[in-house]
Amino acid sequence: MSEKRKDHKGRILRTGESQRKNLLYQYRYTDNRGIRQTIYSSDLQDLRKSEKEIQKTLYDGIDYAAGDASQRILWFDKA
Repeated sequence: MSEKRKDHKGRILRTGESQRKNLLYQYRYTDNRGIRQTIYSSDLQDLRKSEKEIQKTLYDGIDYAAGDASQRILWFDKA
């Protein structure tokens, strides 16, 4: 079994999280358009708050990077 990734303080990092050599934390994800995005923070807790907001917007289908806050709506037939 592989080792879990940890930061310099020994905290276990989640999927998409990593710590750079300059001790900044980064979170990498793929947006709704399929483009890799990265956010940075000097504090792991702040990064995780931002990560939670990003996951919510991705789940809701909101694409802020497209230039407006348009939401993708999927229509389903009940038949």
